[in-house]
Amino acid sequence: MSRMSRRLSGALVTALLVQGVAVVTPATGATGGMSATGTTDPTATASDWTHGTGQGAATHRVTLVTGDRVDLSGAAVAIQPGAGREAMGFQQFERDGHQYVVPNDALRLVTGGQVDERLFDVTGLVAAGYDDAGTAVLPTIVTYADATLGSRSLRATAGARVTRTLQAVDGAAVAVEKKTAGTFWDGMTAGSPTAGLRTASGVAKLWLDGKRQVGLDRSVPQIGAPTAWQAGYDGRGVTVAVLDTGYDATHPDLAGRVTEAVNFTDAADTDDNVGHGTHVASTVAGGGAKYKGVAPGASLIVGKVCRDRNCADSSILAGMEWAAPRAKVINMSLGAEDTPGEDLLEEAVNTLTARTGALFVIAAGNEGSSEGTVGSPSTADAALSVGAVDKQDVMASFSSRGPREDGAIKPEITAPGVDIVAARAVHATSDYLEVEPGYTALSGTSMATPHVAGAAALLAGQHPDWRAAELKAALMASATPTPGADVDAQGAGRVDVARAVHQSVLATPTSLPLGTQEAPADDDVPVVRSVTYRNDGTEPRTLDFAARVTGPDGSPSPAGMFTVTPERATVPAGGTTTVTVTADTRVESGTGVFEGALVGVDTTTDTSVRVPLTITKATPTHKLTVKVIDRAGNPAADYWTDIMSLDGKVYRFVYDPSGSGTVSVPEGRYTVNASVITPSDGSSTLLVRPTLTVTGDSEIVLDARKGTPVSATLSRKDASLRLAAVGFRRELTNGTGYGMRVTADSFGKLFTAALGDDVGPGEGALVADVRGFWAKKGKDGTYDDSPYEYVLVWFERGHLQTNFRRVVRQSELAEVKQKYYSVTGAPSRAFQHNFGFPPEGGSALSAGAIWFDNPGHRTVYYKAADTMWEARYNQYAADGTFQTQFYSNNYETYRPGKRYTINWQQAVPGPRFGRQTFVTRDGNRLSFNIPMAGDHAGHTGYTECDTSRVAFYRGDQKIVELDYPWTDASGPVPAAESTYRLEYSSARSATKGDFDLGTDISGSWTFRSGEVSGSMPVALSAFDFAPAVDQTNTGRTAVIPMRLVRQPGAAPSAVRTVSVDVSYDDGASWRKARLVKVGRDAWTVPLPGRPVTGGYVSLRASAGFADGGAVEYRVIRGYRVG
Repeated sequence: MSRMSRRLSGALVTALLVQGVAVVTPATGATGGMSATGTTDPTATASDWTHGTGQGAATHRVTLVTGDRVDLSGAAVAIQPGAGREAMGFQQFERDGHQYVVPNDALRLVTGGQVDERLFDVTGLVAAGYDDAGTAVLPTIVTYADATLGSRSLRATAGARVTRTLQAVDGAAVAVEKKTAGTFWDGMTAGSPTAGLRTASGVAKLWLDGKRQVGLDRSVPQIGAPTAWQAGYDGRGVTVAVLDTGYDATHPDLAGRVTEAVNFTDAADTDDNVGHGTHVASTVAGGGAKYKGVAPGASLIVGKVCRDRNCADSSILAGMEWAAPRAKVINMSLGAEDTPGEDLLEEAVNTLTARTGALFVIAAGNEGSSEGTVGSPSTADAALSVGAVDKQDVMASFSSRGPREDGAIKPEITAPGVDIVAARAVHATSDYLEVEPGYTALSGTSMATPHVAGAAALLAGQHPDWRAAELKAALMASATPTPGADVDAQGAGRVDVARAVHQSVLATPTSLPLGTQEAPADDDVPVVRSVTYRNDGTEPRTLDFAARVTGPDGSPSPAGMFTVTPERATVPAGGTTTVTVTADTRVESGTGVFEGALVGVDTTTDTSVRVPLTITKATPTHKLTVKVIDRAGNPAADYWTDIMSLDGKVYRFVYDPSGSGTVSVPEGRYTVNASVITPSDGSSTLLVRPTLTVTGDSEIVLDARKGTPVSATLSRKDASLRLAAVGFRRELTNGTGYGMRVTADSFGKLFTAALGDDVGPGEGALVADVRGFWAKKGKDGTYDDSPYEYVLVWFERGHLQTNFRRVVRQSELAEVKQKYYSVTGAPSRAFQHNFGFPPEGGSALSAGAIWFDNPGHRTVYYKAADTMWEARYNQYAADGTFQTQFYSNNYETYRPGKRYTINWQQAVPGPRFGRQTFVTRDGNRLSFNIPMAGDHAGHTGYTECDTSRVAFYRGDQKIVELDYPWTDASGPVPAAESTYRLEYSSARSATKGDFDLGTDISGSWTFRSGEVSGSMPVALSAFDFAPAVDQTNTGRTAVIPMRLVRQPGAAPSAVRTVSVDVSYDDGASWRKARLVKVGRDAWTVPLPGRPVTGGYVSLRASAGFADGGAVEYRVIRGYRVG
């Protein structure tokens, strides 16, 4: 059978679903991650701001489960095979902004579903904090086909440490030591690369232990809770479990409410150090010291499953197993992107619900209004998936939408989730700002979910014998729909517990996803479904039934398309009645989604029973069969095939071990590509058909025997090839891109085949590349300390390069001498990645790291034509501690035959803009991320630090304060022109990693800004001091040149005032310097007094501008005194 998916899994972070918090947070809002918090309020508050950890700026090293290492730098990767795997080839994929790197020996296991593809999603691993700087172990989960054999295989595998047994999924959480990851991989697999690897005996699948994210005044009456209280139902006798970040036991709203708390993380206790869990718990059952929760009579048990903003799958699973037998209702305001098939948390929700009857109420996510963004595990069949509305019952813009991958209706219900005021933990993070003492306002589906959990507790108190199915049915049946909102956004509608406690009729099933009717419609078979209504009351209820459905254009569905039989029926007390709904898509109508609800109404009792329904009348689709053949002429078993529509709307992944698979695709134009490994010779063939037009059923054969050889050689005889690669990247007409690249240790193992015609006009650019990396191999067999490196790339447009052969001469290359300056008091080691991009932009690849001494120098030879080069420099202490990382964001271009010199880390360190913009305004949204440790050459710099602070003000009002060291932040600002101030500071111990320069750097920028059209750089400037120093950053200069450098693209403004102070005692005292103007925005600074040899020069400077802007800058230990 074929394995198909709409998309690759892009994120592995389970979000605490609150909008406006870092990407790797629990369900609190995020930039680029799953979040359950969001905002529709146009005014700027801290919760409206999104911020991440500046991941695009730094180089992140990731050790894969196979033991191979990948360095990720934004859209560029560098690959280093693990020990004993030097000849291993790799597949690099780009999907949805994520970079995947899959070793050839893992490809069949990934495509066949035995190994989780997220283990090779390098972008996702970094986002989850699983890079090597974040953790020395890779958390995984092993599930068993046979528990006895599987656990035996685990015990026999070196480098595997079982941290927790997970009975709900028949598996175990396993910590993999990265130093021995290659050994673990060997133990978890069997077979050979030639015959194909399989999982070890008894092992069903190897998963990533992914992370999920977490992110009450008017909201409680909004859902009708006071009416339920007046009827005598406040949740008394019901236990609700909150699986979250812990709770604040000292908060008065939770005093006496929590009967049991257990920590499932590696944190010290159950205390809430984020604030998310406390807010959620008080919304469920707060005691009313200030604001009353939805079910104030309920008891709470708290499972801390999120150490901070991160929630490991294994911790969540353990918390679920603990809570399900103890609680009637379980609140999970966390989630991650839903992936094809059933993931481990979805499986556990279904298993535990069936076993215990507990209802899991789970946030749908904060991924916005795009189709299919609803998050897991709310996508489990048994879960009640919760979206968010504002206080006027309008859908929140951030609330994730359905449908689920298979068309099921998710989310299923909504609740208030915008600016919800509830308890603030005493140890909450700084972004959980107090709106009044002890309380904070948050937005997100994280906030909506506890409203529904509380409502479920009220019903459970009213009906102690009800299990999850009845609770879910009653809440959905009684919901109040939001006019104009799609079913895929709101499900049944906003929870209405006032109606629920007075309404006795339930419906099963709770929703009717009627599927997709393929074109043409004239032969469609009508879809018939039955709904059973159950009356738990003491009086019969007579209901009038109708299908209230609208078409894709929002108008009512045509007559005859939906019929209900009978249209009126009586549900007897204690009995049931069945109603049938029929959807006949043969009725003349447009194509698209028809949605609404089967509604049963008893006007005499205000009973209204809603069952949301959808059916899709598809545009014409056709079967596309893909046959893949390897270079030996055999049906391929090790391959990866993508089918992508040119508009980016349709993606199909095709794999079948037989080498032939069939998928259905709409009519249209597609790119088809495949990477085919031939086991007998270890070769990889990349095949690309840029454009395939599908108008009917068709077949395409991807035959690796059509591949032509690729070769490139140097005239330099002592240079050895380190890595060879071929690839392509396709720009889609929706502005996104995707691509594939394959690597080998020899060009002799790479082949390419260009199929069909070249890319035509208006079809989106295709840029193909061939890459080669050479250096001098040492006696130890590595390339470390090679005095030179060759980094070459050739681009081709419209099609893959075929029959590619090059002999490279020195005259074709640019020779660039790299000089490395030291910011530490002891020798260190460093490496530099060199990424070649086409002028159009896109992704890039580099070979693994070549380590060298710092200070020092070496030479890099670049292919000069048709390439933009980005170099990234990383420095580590002798003990392996990361020290500093600079990268050239200037995309340098070089000329053939020319010589250049580049200096890295030359004093004085401080904020630099390079050629990029780091503070921008787009309409009424402002974004910032200032690299605070740049160098004199203009390289933007990021460095390790002990403490840091970022604060943003409008006038004297603080809008947001962050404590992340290098933070990307973005948020709304008023349209009217205002004065803003941005403050940055970072400090590091002089003994941390042997640092003795730039130990304390701070900057402050004041600027005026108002609404703009499009994205514009903010008018900021930075100081650049340039003392004469050697490569240890030591100098005896008496005069320092100084410039003010404007952020690129910003409007110029005359300097009105400027001053500089100098310190020779690390800032304990300062002396004013006399400035000598030598040009526009340029001065010299004669040093006052005489600095002491062996000491340091610290600098403090400020300037004011005619446009009202200002800049202040201070660096302690700017350079050494010789």
